[in-house]
Amino acid sequence: MAKLLSFGGLRLQGKSGGFTFYQMDGQTIMRKLPSPNHRNKTHPTPLQLLNRQRFREINAFLKPFKEVLNFGFQNQSTKSRKGMHCAFRDLVNKGYTFGQEPRIDPAYLKISEGPLLGPEGAQVIRSGKLIQINWGDNSGQGSSYFPDYCMVFILHPESGKYYWFKEAGTRSGLQAEISISEKDLGKTWCVYLAFYRKKGANSCLFSDSSYLGRV
Repeated sequence: MAKLLSFGGLRLQGKSGGFTFYQMDGQTIMRKLPSPNHRNKTHPTPLQLLNRQRFREINAFLKPFKEVLNFGFQNQSTKSRKGMHCAFRDLVNKGYTFGQEPRIDPAYLKISEGPLLGPEGAQVIRSGKLIQINWGDNSGQGSSYFPDYCMVFILHPESGKYYWFKEAGTRSGLQAEISISEKDLGKTWCVYLAFYRKKGANSCLFSDSSYLGRV
């Protein structure tokens, strides 16, 4: 720290050239700014390495179905913030646990978000290659509407394989039945359900998606 007795009559304040200037008791004080710590870029701490691992694994988990996330989070997305970024939030905060295998918990994945009323009492049953989803009738309640579309997404987290049924039925239909291919019969699938409504040629309103379990 140094005191400037004279600097051409100027009262300096702020940061410049690696120093900060401020006024105290009528005097100009010059203090050197701390140098940025570049060592962490080449020698990261153990905590930084763990955080990098978490971010890298969640991004790899979401990337295969980014098209689904871009659709379901279209109202939260911007030019720089896409569906993957929206889905990333809940997974990084609640759905990732170090020391657990698998570290990513698919129960915390959301494929859509919005103001529409979500499914009520939804249940999923699997019989061979058929997966049937049933839910209660909440048509006409709050923001729900009879012809709202039903969207079903099923995911095999270990391989990244998924099926996306954009129009699997309607809210008032109270059920959706989907079929998987013969080659995928040996896999178990995480099932997600959401409702949405078209509000224009290229936009929709959504409910928050619900995770129904693994079958």
